[in-house]
Amino acid sequence: MFSARKTRIGAILRIFRIVSVAVACFAGGSFHAQSLEAARMAYDAGDFLEAADMAAGLNTADGYALAANSLAVYGFHIAAPGQEREDIFARATDYGLEAVRLEPQNVQAHLQLAHAMGRYAQVVGVVEVLGNRYVTRVRDAVETAAELDPESAMAHLGIAAWHAEALGKAGIIARLLFGASSARALEHIDLALEYGPELKVVQLETGYSLLLLSERRYGDRALRLLRAARELPIGNAWDEFLHERTLEMLADLGEC
Repeated sequence: MFSARKTRIGAILRIFRIVSVAVACFAGGSFHAQSLEAARMAYDAGDFLEAADMAAGLNTADGYALAANSLAVYGFHIAAPGQEREDIFARATDYGLEAVRLEPQNVQAHLQLAHAMGRYAQVVGVVEVLGNRYVTRVRDAVETAAELDPESAMAHLGIAAWHAEALGKAGIIARLLFGASSARALEHIDLALEYGPELKVVQLETGYSLLLLSERRYGDRALRLLRAARELPIGNAWDEFLHERTLEMLADLGEC
């Protein structure tokens, strides 16, 4: 795995307690908004464990969704392989489940539940994956997100990636057991690009999904998408990971 390049938050974040009951009630929404923003700042800076703790401590759907995302990113890019990674992804999944329980109509809750479950499924045994229906639960979560927000680029990207990954890893078995479809993957690749062309992750992951489907058929288009991902600006620590992965994939394809 490639290493993280972290940026650092320059300012010290301070949250003041207001003792007046009336003022506290009035400012409660603002407090939570500021706390969530502080967690997002920690995430952007690459302090993923701190971001997860801060976000989960809010006990809100948005907070748990951010916590699940933070841990999923940390587990995949930074955590040591083995038990640490498995524990991180299991905790991320729990946060995703809690986000959905608290707010079933929250798009991010479903997206981050799918993200966490997908990562967890990659590190546990096939018996547990099949026994707990992780394959179909990930699919159901991203499809629910797309139903809740038909213009969510990330929801369509999740659907496209699910179909492409299933076909790339299991081929005809994925078609027969889970209904994976190259046509569905291509449909949602186009939708993800329509709704999120400015997102580095969309350009990168749609390119990768095309390569999983067929490098012979879609290699030229995938290469164009990966080049586009390379040229998009790096906005936060996660973008750093995406950028490095993009460069690695381009190098594998012979791109200097």
